[in-house]
Amino acid sequence: MNIEQIAAGTTLTTISGLPAMSSQEIAQITGRQHKNVLRDIRKMLDQMGMMDIGSNLRRSPKWVQTLFPDARGRKRPTIIMDKELTFTLLAGYSYVLSNLIVKRWLELEGRGFLRVSVQEAVAHLVEREKDVRRVALRELRRLR
Repeated sequence: MNIEQIAAGTTLTTISGLPAMSSQEIAQITGRQHKNVLRDIRKMLDQMGMMDIGSNLRRSPKWVQTLFPDARGRKRPTIIMDKELTFTLLAGYSYVLSNLIVKRWLELEGRGFLRVSVQEAVAHLVEREKDVRRVALRELRRLR
């Protein structure tokens, strides 16, 4: 798979405001079937004692499971992992496949990704909502 094609067709995936990679993207890059990548990830998480989603979400998550629509619009599971877990998964794959993922991570990090704290992100969202509310109220007054 051509990494440039993936980069052009996808949005940046994040966990806690940091770059992350989905099982779907790993499958595309490595040429493996998505169901097999999911199986490998679940096996890795189980062996590492990290399969409990609830406890994973109580601290800063290293991975999350979610749903994405497939080509037919059906919701399918996907797992999104941080850099550490992505590289850990790849340790069990071939050097060629591992290198493709490393190149993708370097590309993700080279996008000038701005790291912000949760507090800064929340403050930004609050200010943005104030701006949206102000514009909405102005429009309502104008319509009266």
